[in-house]
Amino acid sequence: MKILKAQEMANIDRKTIEEIGIPSLVLMENAARALLRVVLEEFPEAEKILVVAGKGNNGGDGLALARMLHLIGKKVDFVLPLGDPKGDADYQLSVLRKLGLKPLEGEADFGSYDLVVDAIFGTGFSPPVKGKAGQVIEKINREAKRVLAVDVPSGLSADSGRVYEPSVKADVTVTFQFPKVCHLLFPSSKLCGKVMVADISIPNYLAQEIKRELIDPKTLKLPRRERDTYKTKEGHVLIVGGSPGKTGAVIMACRSATKTGSGLVTAGVPSELNPIFETSLLEEMSLPLPEGDRLSVFSVKEIVSMQERISALALGMGMGRYEEGQDIVREIILNWGKPLLLDADALNNLADLGNLEILKKRRAPAVLTPHVGEFSRLTGLEPKEINENLIDVAQDFSTRYGCFLVLKSARTVVSTPDGRAFLSVRGTPAMAKGGSGDVLSGILVSLMGRTADILSALLVGVTLHGVAGELAERKLHRESVRAGDLIELIPEAYKVLESLSEEGPTPDLLKEVVG
Repeated sequence: MKILKAQEMANIDRKTIEEIGIPSLVLMENAARALLRVVLEEFPEAEKILVVAGKGNNGGDGLALARMLHLIGKKVDFVLPLGDPKGDADYQLSVLRKLGLKPLEGEADFGSYDLVVDAIFGTGFSPPVKGKAGQVIEKINREAKRVLAVDVPSGLSADSGRVYEPSVKADVTVTFQFPKVCHLLFPSSKLCGKVMVADISIPNYLAQEIKRELIDPKTLKLPRRERDTYKTKEGHVLIVGGSPGKTGAVIMACRSATKTGSGLVTAGVPSELNPIFETSLLEEMSLPLPEGDRLSVFSVKEIVSMQERISALALGMGMGRYEEGQDIVREIILNWGKPLLLDADALNNLADLGNLEILKKRRAPAVLTPHVGEFSRLTGLEPKEINENLIDVAQDFSTRYGCFLVLKSARTVVSTPDGRAFLSVRGTPAMAKGGSGDVLSGILVSLMGRTADILSALLVGVTLHGVAGELAERKLHRESVRAGDLIELIPEAYKVLESLSEEGPTPDLLKEVVG
């Protein structure tokens, strides 16, 4: 499912009306019918409903909903806080008048209604809100019991995760044909509540050029073991890192790689720390690297010499930040020709090196897996700016440096060297624990070592990781999930994804994208 911005949605609306020939009033009626369904399904107890309608098409959707609610016997009122509507919205108002319904005069008592429908501003609105509209929004937030937002909670920008004040805080948001950026990114997503996407008969192919997409677990290419397979065919991955006090990062990455399906897993670790790995890892092997208790630049030659028998390399977990670490990262980037994943301190050392241009010199694109703090160090962008524009900054970075990026926050974005971006909304706050990123890196490098399709490996990996987190929260408690619990639930997460892929995409006029 494509993710759109305001101008893109306006262009697609225009093409639907002018080139395809579907009248705008038909689209409005379809939108209102979807809204009616949501009212009946999500707010079945609501008998007294207030529609707050603006002047534009968003207000028109709300007024058409008011008519439909009236005709099925609901007690419905509507207010026009910004004055008389225009265009199709004015037509909807005229229909209501012919049915004997008139807008309320004066200020409405929002608290006296079971449900308030916010139809003030839509995707075309550019914040911030000014004047009387702001007062109305503040009153809705202060007094309304339950709120349904039409398309976008009024006050937000469709184009980013930024929260503008004031903005409506909705329990449910119904948007049309495609989700918008604000519905999916934090912190704006918190104001949207449950997000549902309604099909209103706009052809989906009109958005085929859009490079933002929501990951659909039903369409993922899951790895399949052939009956005549053998361990090296399923990939031999090398996971390099570790330093005093941080050996657990490599151990968790190795264990998650094995659980994900790698035929062979080797931990490349500082020689003085090797006994820790020998006693902690059973199925996985360890490779003592010269020399001392942290990685040395002398280990690079040995790592690079293993390319023939290693299918993918992950570097950085628990590695530590130090000057020699910068040299190690630079030399691996320039001399490792197979799939390469850079995580944790590999990214911090790369940031300290101050030369991201070396990423362009690789024969095959590298995969970088930063969280927001690490990405801030790499780019100089403030964490707030990154979170609010998670998709845009990921796309810009990947195209600029010719790499894949897995940018981790409360949402995860996978972006590609050619500028595509795929957003995962799977996961849970329970995963905000040390080690979760190491588990993800183990999953990703495992899948990278088993397929030539790096993008597919990353999409499966971030989804598998998120589903494992959801399962862990369900089985345990949100506060008590450990990174190790995610590893143990990778098999269950695989089963969930397999059942979804067998089920296949199911067309529906109304899809929940964020619960």
